[in-house]
Amino acid sequence: MLFVLGGTGRMIAQRGGPGVDALIGTTRYDPGLRFRTISTARFDIYFHQREEALARRLAGLVEAVAADVDARLGAPHGRVHVILVDQTDQSNGWATVFPYNLIELAAVPPESQSTIGNTRDWLRTVFAHEYTHVVHLEKTRGWIGGLRHVFGRLPVLQPNVFLPQWQVEGIATYEEGIAAAGGRVPAGDFRMILDSAAAEHRFAPLDRAGGGVVDWPSGNAPYVYGAYFHDYLARRYGPESLARLAEQTAGTLPYFGSRAFRTVFGRSLGALWKDFEEDTTSRVSVERDPVHATRLTRHGFFVAGPSFSPGGHLYYSVVNPHGFPAVMELPLGPGARPRQVASRYLGDRLSATRDVLVFDQQEIVHHADLQSDLYVVPLDGGATRRITKEARAADPDIAPDGHTLVCTVQMTGLRALAMLQMPADGAFAAALPFISEESTDFSAPRWSPDGRFIAAERRRLGGPSEIVVIDVTTRDVRTLTSSARGRNVGPLWLPDGLTILFSSDREGGPFRIYGADVATGRVRRLLGTGPAQFPTLSPEGHQLVFVGYSADGYDLYSLPFDAPEWSTPLAGVAPDERAVGDADATGGSAGPPSGKPYRPWSTLAPRYWSPVVESRRDDTLVGASTSGFDALGRHAYVVTGTWAVPRDRANWEADYAYSRWWPTFFAGASDTLDDWRSGDVHTRELRAGALLPVRRVRWRTTALAALQASRDEFDCPSCEPAVRGTASIAAMQLGWNLSSAKSFGYSISAEQGGSVGVTTELRRGRAGSDATAGAATADVRGYVRALPRHGVLAVRTAAATTWGDPGIRRVFEAGGSGPQGGGFAFGSGAVGLLRGFGTADLYGFHAAVLNIDYRFPLAWPQRGFGTVPVMLRNVHGALFTDAGSAWDESFRRADVRRAFGAELSSDTVLGDVLALTVTGGAAWRVDPSGRRGGWTAFARAGRAF
Repeated sequence: MLFVLGGTGRMIAQRGGPGVDALIGTTRYDPGLRFRTISTARFDIYFHQREEALARRLAGLVEAVAADVDARLGAPHGRVHVILVDQTDQSNGWATVFPYNLIELAAVPPESQSTIGNTRDWLRTVFAHEYTHVVHLEKTRGWIGGLRHVFGRLPVLQPNVFLPQWQVEGIATYEEGIAAAGGRVPAGDFRMILDSAAAEHRFAPLDRAGGGVVDWPSGNAPYVYGAYFHDYLARRYGPESLARLAEQTAGTLPYFGSRAFRTVFGRSLGALWKDFEEDTTSRVSVERDPVHATRLTRHGFFVAGPSFSPGGHLYYSVVNPHGFPAVMELPLGPGARPRQVASRYLGDRLSATRDVLVFDQQEIVHHADLQSDLYVVPLDGGATRRITKEARAADPDIAPDGHTLVCTVQMTGLRALAMLQMPADGAFAAALPFISEESTDFSAPRWSPDGRFIAAERRRLGGPSEIVVIDVTTRDVRTLTSSARGRNVGPLWLPDGLTILFSSDREGGPFRIYGADVATGRVRRLLGTGPAQFPTLSPEGHQLVFVGYSADGYDLYSLPFDAPEWSTPLAGVAPDERAVGDADATGGSAGPPSGKPYRPWSTLAPRYWSPVVESRRDDTLVGASTSGFDALGRHAYVVTGTWAVPRDRANWEADYAYSRWWPTFFAGASDTLDDWRSGDVHTRELRAGALLPVRRVRWRTTALAALQASRDEFDCPSCEPAVRGTASIAAMQLGWNLSSAKSFGYSISAEQGGSVGVTTELRRGRAGSDATAGAATADVRGYVRALPRHGVLAVRTAAATTWGDPGIRRVFEAGGSGPQGGGFAFGSGAVGLLRGFGTADLYGFHAAVLNIDYRFPLAWPQRGFGTVPVMLRNVHGALFTDAGSAWDESFRRADVRRAFGAELSSDTVLGDVLALTVTGGAAWRVDPSGRRGGWTAFARAGRAF
C-alpha cells in the first residue's frame, strides 16, 4: 500500500505495495514489456506480450470472484486496475487504494510445498487475496466518509489502511480460501505454525502479531495469526461479523480501530485475543504416532532441500535473519557443525556429484526482473559460477551419468521440465524444454537410479497435485499417485528404484513422508517422523534426512532407515477432481482477443488534494498539494501551490519523473518566497536530470546527471547594511555511488560490505551563473562483523572541496552529530559528522572527517504496548571516535577536532511498518581552539552512518 502525506511530498510505503519507487521514478517493469489493456464491467487488466491467454482467463474470473467477495464485504468505489506481469520467478502480488484501486499479480504460480502453495487455481487465489485488500482498505463511513467527498482519496481518510498488519493481512488471507476454495487457512503446514506456538507456550500476544518482529514466524506472523483470528471470529460469531467489523473500523480515527471490536462483538480486542489463544490451545492436534527423529540443526526459520552427495556429504539451504542466505554442508557425526559452501539467494533444492554442487538462485536482470538460473560450485572450495543465463531455470537434479541435468523452466502460464548438459567453464548451457503441458506446472524433477525415468510433481489447473513418472526415452507421463485433497511434493527415488518417497498433506495435517510403489501406486505413510518435507537418503540407504518443524521454524532431522515403519496401505491414484468453485478455472475470456494498447492518461488525473498551511514570520501560507502516478508507474508527479497572506503572493512547486525506460528522467520547477535574515528571498528554480540505477542482489550502483538553474532575489531593507540584489546559478551536478553493504533481520546496522560515493558540482559563468566555481565530495564506508554476534566495526571517511570564485563557492561543514544516510548530497552538510560539535562550529571551503564506530546489540525486546502502534524492536550501543576539520586555505593538523564517546540507540517500528532509530549520546570533545571542549550530550533520529 502506498500513500503520500500531502503537502510535504514525503512518501511512505505500506502493505506490500509498489513502495516509493512509484513516485521517485525507479523503473518498476522491464522496459521491453509492451502492455495492452482488456476491460470488463469493473476492471481494467493490463498485460504484456506472451500473456494474452492468461489475461483472458483472468478477465473471465475477476467479476465472479469480485461478486463473491462483495457479497460478504461490500463493493469498492470506482474501477479496479489489475496489472498482470511475468517478469519475476517469485509468486506474489500487492494492492493499493491510493490514489486509486490498483492490484499487481505476478504471473507465476507458487511451488506446492510453500506456505502459499495450497491452491488448484493460483491466479484465482492471489486475485481473491489482493481484491479483498481493495474492498477492505478502501472503505470509509460516517464523518470520515463525508470528508473524503471533499478531499478525495486522502490517505488519512481511509482508516482501514492504518489497522494493524495482522488485521489487514488476516482478513485477506481468510477470504482467499473462501473465494478460491483453498488457500492458507485450511492448509495443514500453515496451521502448524500456529499450533506449534500454542503447544510450546509461545503464542504471540497482540503486540507481536503485527509487523516489526524479527523472531520466527517473523513476516509470516501477521498472516498466520491474523487469518486464524478471523477464522475464530467467523466460527464463534458468524462470518457476517467480519463485514460488520470492517464497516465499523472504516469510521474510526486512524490507529483507533481496536475500539470497534467491543461494538461488534461485545468484548474488547484483548479479551477476544485471549479467547482465541485458549481456543487454539484446546484444538492443538496430538501426534498419532511416536516421533523417533533426531534434530540435526538449529538454524530455525527456513531450511530446505537437503541432498547427499555420492560421497556421503549432506548439503542444504538456509535462510534466517542472521546472515545472507547460503548453501551449507553438515558433516555427520558427533559434534559436527555446519559450514557455509556458497551464498545463495532464494531457491530450495540442490544436487551434488562427487565434485560439484548444482543449485538454483535468483538474480536481478533487465533492471527490474528477479529470475532464477542454475549455478555450480566445486566441492573443493572453488568459486561459484553461473551455468545458465536468463533461462528461468530451477529445481536442478544431476543424472547418474554426472553430466545431464533435469530442471524446471518457468514459462508464461506454465512450468515445464527441461534438460541440459553441464557446460564447460565459462560457458552457458541452454535449458531445452522436453515436457510441457498447457496450464500445467511441474516441480522437483528427480532422476531414477538407472537414469531411465524422472519423477516429478505435476499440477494441472483445477486438478489435484500428482506425483508422475516420466519415461525419458518415450516422454510418456504416468500418474503414480494423487489425492482428492492436499499436495504431493518432493519425490525421491529409493536406491532400488522400486519406491518413491514424497511429502504430502493429504490427511489434513502438516506435510508427512509417504512411499509409493512404482509398479502398483500403492501408498503408505512413513511413521516416526512428525511433520516432514524434502526427504533425502544417505548413499548407503541407512539414514533418512528431512526438513521438520518446531516453534523455532524449520530444521534438519534424521531417522534410521534400515527398518522403516510404515502405515497400512492408503489409496493411491485419485480421480482428477476439480475443487469446488473452480468450474471456470480453465476458461473465460473478455474483451477483444488482443485488447487495446496501454494508455496512462485515465489513471494520471489527481484523485485527492491535501490542505497545506504554513507560518513564516509575517505570512501565513495556505494552499494545497496533490500527486499521482499512472498504473504502470511510468509517469509520476507532485504539485504544491500556496498563497501567502497578507502579502498576496503565490508559491508553487512541481516535480515530474518518467521511468518507463532505463535511465529515469526527472524535471521540476518552483517559484517560492522564503525568509532570509530579517528579509526575504524570492527564488525561481528549474531542474532536470537522469538517474541511472543498476541493481543486483548483492550490490547496487547509481549514476546521476542533473542540471539546475536558479535566480535568487534578496530583499532585506532592515539588514545592516541593507541588502537588495540578485544571484544566479547554473550548475551541472554529477554523482555516482556503489554499495555492497548488507544488513539482516537481527542486524543493528549494516554489518558486511561497504560503499563508495562521489559527487561533483560545476557552476559556469558562461552558462548563466554570476561566476564560475565547482565542488566535489567523496564518501567511503566499510563494515566488518565483530563480537558479540551482530556486533559491527564501522569505518567512514569523507571529504569535500570547492574551487573558483569565492562569492559562489560552497561552504562545507565538518561538524554535526548526524545522521549521514548516504546517497547524493551536494549541500553544506554533505560530509559532516563530528559528534558533539555543531554544524556551525567547523566550516570552510574544504572539509574532511574520519569516523570509527564499534556497535554492539544490548537487547531484543520486540515488544509493543497493547494495540498502540509502536514496537520497541531492539536496544544497541556504540563506542565511537571522530576526527575532522574544515579550512579555507591550507590544512593544519593542529586544527583537527576530535570526539570520543558512546551512544545508546533503539530501533522502533511505528504503525507496523515504519522503522525509526532514535539515538542519544555523550561525547568528550578535543578542540585545539578551546571553544568547544569537554563533555556534551547529543541526540538524533537515524544511525550515524
